[in-house]
Amino acid sequence: MKFTSYRKPKGKGHRWSIIPSGRGMGQKVGEPPGPRFKRFAIGILVAVAVLLACGSWRIEVGRRGFVVGRPAPRTYVALRPMTYIDEESTVALRDMAASRVMGVYARDGLIVVDEKATERLRDEIRQTISPIERHISPGDVLVSNGEVITPADADLLTKQGYLSPDFPWRRLLLTALVVALWGYWQFHFTAAEGSKLALKEESYLLALVIVGWALQFFAGGLKYEATPFGSLPVAGWSFLTLPAGMAYHLVTSAGVMGLLIVMSLESLELMVALLVLAVIGFLGYTLLRWKTDTRFKLWKGLFASGLVGVLMWSLAAWSLQRQIMLQEVLLLVAFGAAFSALAVLLLPVWEELFGILSPIRLMDLSSPAHPLLRRLEVEAPGTYHHSLIVGTLAEGAANKLGLNGLLVRVGAYYHDIGKLRRPHFFVENQLQGSNVHDDFSPTLSALSIIAHVREGLEVAREYHLPSRICDFITEHQGTGCLTYFHQKAQSIGEDLPKEQFCYPGPLPSSKETALVMLADSTEAAVRALDISGKEVAHLEEVVSQVVESKVREGQLKRVDFTLRELEIVKEAFVAVLRSMYHTRQVKAIEEEKPLLALASPERAI
Repeated sequence: MKFTSYRKPKGKGHRWSIIPSGRGMGQKVGEPPGPRFKRFAIGILVAVAVLLACGSWRIEVGRRGFVVGRPAPRTYVALRPMTYIDEESTVALRDMAASRVMGVYARDGLIVVDEKATERLRDEIRQTISPIERHISPGDVLVSNGEVITPADADLLTKQGYLSPDFPWRRLLLTALVVALWGYWQFHFTAAEGSKLALKEESYLLALVIVGWALQFFAGGLKYEATPFGSLPVAGWSFLTLPAGMAYHLVTSAGVMGLLIVMSLESLELMVALLVLAVIGFLGYTLLRWKTDTRFKLWKGLFASGLVGVLMWSLAAWSLQRQIMLQEVLLLVAFGAAFSALAVLLLPVWEELFGILSPIRLMDLSSPAHPLLRRLEVEAPGTYHHSLIVGTLAEGAANKLGLNGLLVRVGAYYHDIGKLRRPHFFVENQLQGSNVHDDFSPTLSALSIIAHVREGLEVAREYHLPSRICDFITEHQGTGCLTYFHQKAQSIGEDLPKEQFCYPGPLPSSKETALVMLADSTEAAVRALDISGKEVAHLEEVVSQVVESKVREGQLKRVDFTLRELEIVKEAFVAVLRSMYHTRQVKAIEEEKPLLALASPERAI
C-alpha cells in the first residue's frame, strides 16, 4: 500500500484507511477498534518500553557503569571536553595555606592565643586562594583500572555520562508515564483528525512502533551512537505504506520516544541522536514519498538519509569538541547501509502479515510476466484484452481525481480472473458466431456468469493476491443484474424473481473499486456498439448513460463521489476512448499533371 500525501477528508467521521491511494487514499475499511483494543495497545507499548529501558540500562551499566568505594573494573576516559572545579584539591590547598597561621596572640597582661581571631585570619587566607579549575579533553584518563572510585570521581564520571549501577526506578516510572501519555495522545490525535482506522490497520501501526523501538535498542546495543539509525527501516516502511503526514508523524514522534527509552537522559549523545532522527524523518519525507517503485530505489533513499545522518552526527560531535575517528564514521555508514537493506528484506513480511500494498508490490503485480496474468492472456485472451482497456480507463480517471492510478490499474487487471474457470462462457472469449448460452437455460447461464466473482476469489487465494486486490474482484459488479437473461426467462414462460439474476455484491466501498466498476461497464457498452470512426462523437453520450445508470441503480451509494468528480470521470473516460477509437482520415493525394502537359501546343494556340 502506498500513500504519497496526507489530506484530511471533508466532513467528520470519515475513515482513513492505510490502503494505498496515490495522492489521496483508499477508503476501504474494516471495523474500527474499540476502547478495549486501545487500552491493550497502550499497555503493550508501556510494557515493551519498560523492558527495553531495563535492557538498555543493563547494557549501559556493563559498558559505562561504576561503583563508589570499589576498584574500577576498567579505565574510564573522558568522553567530551569539560572544565570543572576540583573541590577536593581546592579544599586541600586552602587548608594547607591556612595551617601556616600558628595563631594570633593577644597581650593583656599575659600573652595568650586569640582563637577567634586566629580562625578569622585563617578564613581570610582561604578566601584569597581561587578555586582550582581543571580542563579535560576527550580521551584523558579519569580513573585507571583497579583504582578505588571516590565520591569526587563518581561525580566526575556521572557528569561525563557514565552510569551508577543503582537500579533506575525513577527513570522506569517516568518512561512508563510518558509512553502511556504518548500512546493515549496518538489515539486522541487520530480521532481528532477524523481518522478511523480498522483493527488490522491499528495493529500494523502498533507493530511498526514496537519494531522501531526494538531496532533502536539493537543498534544502541551494538554501538551507542548508532541508536537513531535503527529508525531507518521504519522510515522506509512508513513512507511507502502510509500517508506522508502520518508517516512523518510516526517516524519522528515514535523515534523520539524510542531514543528516550533506550538512551540515557543525561547524555549529550541524546541531543545528537535527536538531530540525526530529525534528518532521517525529513529526508524520508522528501526522498521516499514519490516514485519509490523498486527495491533499489527504496534502499538508495534510505541509505542517502543515513549518510546525511552520519554527516549531521559528525558536525554535532565536532561542535562539541569531541574527537572524531574515521573508523567510527565508517562504522556508522555501515549501520546505515545494513538497516537500509533490512528495510528492503522485511518489506515482504509486512505485506504478507498485514495485507500491505506497497508501490513495489503493485509494480510486481502489474508486470505482464506475472504467472496469473500470463495464464489469463493464454487461456482467456479476450478477457485479458478487456482488463487492459478497463485498467487504462480507470487509471486515467484515478489520476485526474488524485487517487492511486497504479492501484486502480492493478485492480482492473485482476478483477475478472474468475473467468479463467470457464472462459468460453463469456462473449469476449467466444469465436465469431459461437455462443454456448444458446443451448443453456437462462437460469443456468446467469448462474455460471455470476459465479465468476466467487471463483475469482478462489483463484486470488490460490495465487496469494492481497486482500485489497480481492476487493476489486468482489465489488466490481456490485449488485447489478443480468437483465438479458431475466428477460429471456420471461419470454419462455419462467416467472422468476429478478434477484435471482443479480450479483450478490457487495457494493463498491471505495472510489478505486467504483472506478473499475464504471470503467468495466463503459468498456463493455462501447464494445457492444461496434464503434467506427463516424460514431466517436457518440462516446460522451454512451459514457454518460453508463455512469448515470450506476448512480440511478444505487451502485455508488457507499462511495462519496461528488457531482464534479463524476464529471471528471466521464471526461477522462471519453479522452481515453477517443485515443483508442481514433481513425486515420487523411486527405487523398491527387496526381499532379506535368508542366509540359499544361504547356501543350493545342493550349498555346
